[in-house]
Amino acid sequence: MILALETTTTNATITLAQDNTNSISTQFSSERSQESDLFPPLQEILSQIPADQKLSLILVGTGPGSYNGARVGIAAAQAIAQTHQCPLAGIPSFLGTPEAQAPLAYAVGDARRGSYFILPIENHRLPSSPELLDEKAFLQKLAQIKNTPLITFESPDRLPEGTNATHTHPTANGLIESWHQLTPDEQSSLISTPPQAYYLRPPHITKSKKKSSF
Repeated sequence: MILALETTTTNATITLAQDNTNSISTQFSSERSQESDLFPPLQEILSQIPADQKLSLILVGTGPGSYNGARVGIAAAQAIAQTHQCPLAGIPSFLGTPEAQAPLAYAVGDARRGSYFILPIENHRLPSSPELLDEKAFLQKLAQIKNTPLITFESPDRLPEGTNATHTHPTANGLIESWHQLTPDEQSSLISTPPQAYYLRPPHITKSKKKSSF
């Protein structure tokens, strides 16, 4: 059985897949209180596991998206993996969208601090890191790839005018589908790497001022 958690957007989902045809899923809305919103539906899903069975794998969405949502999802997944003594793998959340099945698509979004990101998606994989651009360069890049599908987790008002991206969201079931598209070597690589929230850039840290010697 595979348990998947996707908590990096407001439309959070959890799926328990017993085999290729039978699964149980739940969806709940969460914005700023994922640490409390997650556990009632998670406990309900976990209660569906037969007492004599253990999970064989846990998948968790790592973003980019809500950092707090990713952090809470990863922490919960780690605790459950320890209890069931099973592997855990983090999967970038854009790979859990329906559009990730396309031969090529681009994820876009607000990278904050006056910049935007563009991230290519190819057949359930991220071939490169996100490209961070200012607004002018971002719009120029979009003009170059205008015939390629664009997807975003953002609300339209967070993106420059003229960004014709489809608003989408990842699902836990989408993470499972993406997992099955990977090669055994790719799966082993993800399992051997502890899941971390997907950073578009290193976090900004304000250095404290030196204390006066007086």
